[in-house]
Formats: sequence, structure tokens, C-alpha cells
Amino acid sequence: MPSPTFTFLNHAGFLLRTDNALLLADPWLDGTVLNDAWSLLDRSTSSARLIAELNASGLPVFIWCSRAQPDRLSTPFLRRFRAEFRGIATFLYRQGRDWRLHGELRRNRFAVAECADGQARTLARDLRLTAFANGEGDSWCLIRCGRRTLLHLGECALATRAACHAAAERLRRANIRVDVLLTGFADMAWCGNPDNFSRREAAAEQGIERLALQAETFKPRLIVPVASFARFSRVDNAWLNHGRRTPLGVLEAPRLEAQRGIIRFLQPGARFDLEFDSPASLAARHEQALAHWMGCWRDRPEPLARPAQATVAELKDAFLRYRERAGERLHGLPRLLERLRLLRPLVLALPDLRQTLELSYLGGLRLLARDAQADVAMCSGTALYLLRAEDGFDTTYAGGCFWVMRGSGLSAFGRFFLPQRMGRRGLDRQRPWATGNMLLRAMLEWAVRGIRTALR
Repeated sequence: MPSPTFTFLNHAGFLLRTDNALLLADPWLDGTVLNDAWSLLDRSTSSARLIAELNASGLPVFIWCSRAQPDRLSTPFLRRFRAEFRGIATFLYRQGRDWRLHGELRRNRFAVAECADGQARTLARDLRLTAFANGEGDSWCLIRCGRRTLLHLGECALATRAACHAAAERLRRANIRVDVLLTGFADMAWCGNPDNFSRREAAAEQGIERLALQAETFKPRLIVPVASFARFSRVDNAWLNHGRRTPLGVLEAPRLEAQRGIIRFLQPGARFDLEFDSPASLAARHEQALAHWMGCWRDRPEPLARPAQATVAELKDAFLRYRERAGERLHGLPRLLERLRLLRPLVLALPDLRQTLELSYLGGLRLLARDAQADVAMCSGTALYLLRAEDGFDTTYAGGCFWVMRGSGLSAFGRFFLPQRMGRRGLDRQRPWATGNMLLRAMLEWAVRGIRTALR
């Protein structure tokens, strides 16, 4: 009987194969995501080849998405999978994490299995997955594959000592030992303006510290880095690539000296036997992968163009529609929050139009003086996407295609678009308790930030 195998696909994606089933995790294998803000470092993989492999296996397929972001479950992959996959597939969904994702999968007529938080779900005789919450919209999971246990943390789950220790205690009580740790070493999101190189260096150090902390806490026999193999790809966010750690830089970090012998990088398509392979047997493939990824890092394609320029008239119309949707979904709550000064208007600079706008749930969109102090700045095409798309804020923030213009600008930006973020997750008037709970937590967080700022 063949042993279970692990195949690294690309970025955060991997495939586990047993005698009885396949588990596909976080598939993004081609194209760009987040309004062209991210592209894959290795652009040789394709959804078509993966789907053909799944079809040829003849096995039932389970698909796990660790969070509702397109680098974990890209829309082009979903479309192609629906059109070309010929077997039995079930999407795994952590209950209560993101109602919008659940609804989208249902609308596409995919079979969906809900995974209750912390409760093991048997997928096949030799394959089991347990999903856990990590904050509002993220998750991590524990996978039992044959006789081996994999801890899949993705890009940023269990980032603090307290979170790691709580999870480790939970595993200890269940008598679970981690064999393989799958985790990231670099966060992909906005991390400072072009001139703020020190902030990006500090973020890179935090990624190293997080990986070291996880390794020291869970003591795996093997660490496979994932979810850190994309680049910022547009002319208006390419600066975010500077200061990031390369795979070789990760291995050379003094903080990871004790783990260097068990960290094994893999290149797309690399497969190993979960039962018999070890860090020693993977050493040659690890060296090949290092050379491969360093080549990808050195290969810097021309950045993609920013979105086409929008007009002020288009932006006014888009904001009017956005404000109507937000008000309808939340029974006018955004206006009330602004009236109570729990939200304030957002001042947005558009350098390509040489305009500064104020966005207000009460007053609509109005032009300000060009030199008015803005909260954030971005190109007009990005602003149009921000207002038109359901995932406008999440895409813009993760893509990093903006500049912060004052100390409180980033907080003001996130706070103003909280109604959009709630709508994207399905938190609206149809789920009043969940919606109220999120609003209460958000207001408490704002209050704590305000107190900390006042005490500085």
C-alpha cells in the first residue's frame, strides 16, 4: 500500500494524496490576483494541469480554503474547476468564518462541508482535517494524513507567543504530535510608504520571529515554508518588494539557526513521501528549490500598469451606489455611526487627477482644496475599484496600492470602509447578532487605540 504523499503546488497551495482521497489546499496557480496587485514568483504552474491530474486520479477531492482571499482560492481556478473537473469534489468551510464565501460556493453549485471549529472531520479512512479560527477571517488547520500530522498555519496564523502556547496546549491534551509544519515567512500586505524601508525590514524580522516561535513551540520534525511566494506586481506597489526576505535570507537568519536543519524549501511540483522522507532525504530537493526560488527573486519582470484613470464623475457615481448599498444592508447604520462621530469622513488624495476628495456617509462625495490634508492617497483607478467592488477595501489593503498621508490615516481608512468589509463577510441586517458583535469589538478596539495614543 503506497504511503501518503505531499506535493507543493505554488505559493500557499499543496496537494495531499492518500489511497482513498485527495486534499487540495489554497489553490492559486496562475494569473494575477487582487486587481493585478500580486503575481506569482513562479509563473510556470497552471490550473489546467492540476485539474487534469485530479481528474486522472479517480479519487474524491476535498478542497480547503484557509481564508476568503483570492491567493487562497482564485476565481479563475473556481471557474475552470467547475467547467473541467469530472469527479466528486467537496469544499471544506469553517463554520461561521465567512458567510459570503459559503454563499458563493453554494451559488456555484459546489458541494460544501462545514467544519465546526475545533472538531475533527473525517474525509476518508486515512485523511482527517480539524479547522480552527484565527481572528475574524482567517483560520488554521490540523491534518491527519495516514500516520502523520500536518499543522497548516499559512501566512500569519498563530503569530504570537500566547496564541502558539494556547494551540500547543490544545494539541498536548489531545496527545497530538506535529510532524510537518506548513507556515509562511513573509506577510503580503501594505507595509509602509515608498520611503519607509525600515518598516518593511521590521516586518520581515517579525516574519522570521513568528516562524522561529512556531518551530520552538510545536517542535515539528520538518518545516515546509508556504504562502510567501508572490510578489507585488504593479507600478504603484512594487516598492513593497524591497526589504522582504528571500528563502536564502530566511535560512541565514540567526534567529533560525536551531531550525536550519529541518527547514526544507520546495519548488512547484516537488513531491515527497510523508511516511519515509525526512529533512535529510529532502536535502537535495531543498538545494534545488533554493536555487530555483533565488532565480525567481532575481528575475524582476516589468511592473504591471496601474488601472486606467477614472473621472471625478465616475467616482461620484460609484460612491453614491456604494453608500446606498451600505445603508441598505445595515439599516442606515453607517450614517448613524458618522453622526455619532464613531466614523468620520475619509479624505482621499488622487495624485493622477490632482484632486482631493472627501467621502462621507452623510454628505456624499465632495471636492476639497488640492492641498487639503488627506488620510490616504491612491490612483483614481484604484479608488474606483475600491468603491465598486465588494472586496474593494480588502483588495486595496492587501495589494498595498496606496500611500498613508498622516499618522491616523491607515486607521481612518479601515474604519471608514468597515461597512463594506462587513458586507463582504455576510455581516448585515440578516445576521443582527453577529453584526452587532463585530461592531462592538471594532469600537472597543478603536477605544483602546485612542487611549494608547493619548497616553504616549
